[in-house]
Amino acid sequence: MNDLLKNHLTDLDKDLSNSWINLSEKVRELADDLKIKAKGSEFAAEADHLSKETARICDHVSKLHADMIDLIENIETHLPMPEPDVTTPAILDDSEALNQEIIRIQREKHEMRKDIKDILKALFLWVDDPKERLREKI
Repeated sequence: MNDLLKNHLTDLDKDLSNSWINLSEKVRELADDLKIKAKGSEFAAEADHLSKETARICDHVSKLHADMIDLIENIETHLPMPEPDVTTPAILDDSEALNQEIIRIQREKHEMRKDIKDILKALFLWVDDPKERLREKI
């Protein structure tokens, strides 16, 4: 697995941590407390509106969080990560072949494709490793 993918997966783990759900729930509680404290004051209507909008946002965050976890589990089930190839064929040491593969990857990043694999790559900003691509051709 290349370093870029590892970095993306690390970022994804941080984004999907429960700390965001906890923060969301804390914000919901604060908005509800403000609504209660503002009751009977000139700010009651605004506090009520803030509480309702905050609840909508928090519900949305929870749904996005759950949906992303489901999506990732689904991806892992249907598209398991390939095991790294421990053998290094001579073509991987060929800088010309490697440079050509880098150019192909750069071109592909700007092509519109409809394959699910390419859509997932775009979604996760996945960039193929030229050496991995050369291994696949062997």
